[in-house]
Amino acid sequence: MKQSSPMEVGIAVIDLERMYAFYTGVLGCVEVRRAQIPPDLSRPLTLAADGYLCVWLQTPGAEVIKLMSAPSAPQRIDAPEYLTGRTGVAYLTFYCADLAEVLAKAEAAGAVLRSDRALIGENAPMKLCFFADPEGNVIELVQKAA
Repeated sequence: MKQSSPMEVGIAVIDLERMYAFYTGVLGCVEVRRAQIPPDLSRPLTLAADGYLCVWLQTPGAEVIKLMSAPSAPQRIDAPEYLTGRTGVAYLTFYCADLAEVLAKAEAAGAVLRSDRALIGENAPMKLCFFADPEGNVIELVQKAA
């Protein structure tokens, strides 16, 4: 396959405004498009029975996250204790220059740290952590060694 555009990931959200604020304010994403997808399209695509609003957010690395908000809120399914404990997308990874700063902003916005805080210490050769966003989606932050 020859890919013609960056990869996109869709996330069904319960609270579009809160998740929009998190992904733009904390993770630096920028809205590039939004559209109301009608039921006559969303139903045959098996995306939503009664249509949904889709907001395309471009990450600082040029990938795209689609926040999908349907009239009926989706069921929240929390990640297992160990991310390899079930199939499906386990987490999204963001590389950043200042992990401590991004994590602090994430926690202030409702994220919950999942991994050991010691992994982001000053002596770690590569700083990384996992947290759950305000709706439980898992995000990995990685700061490469200088």
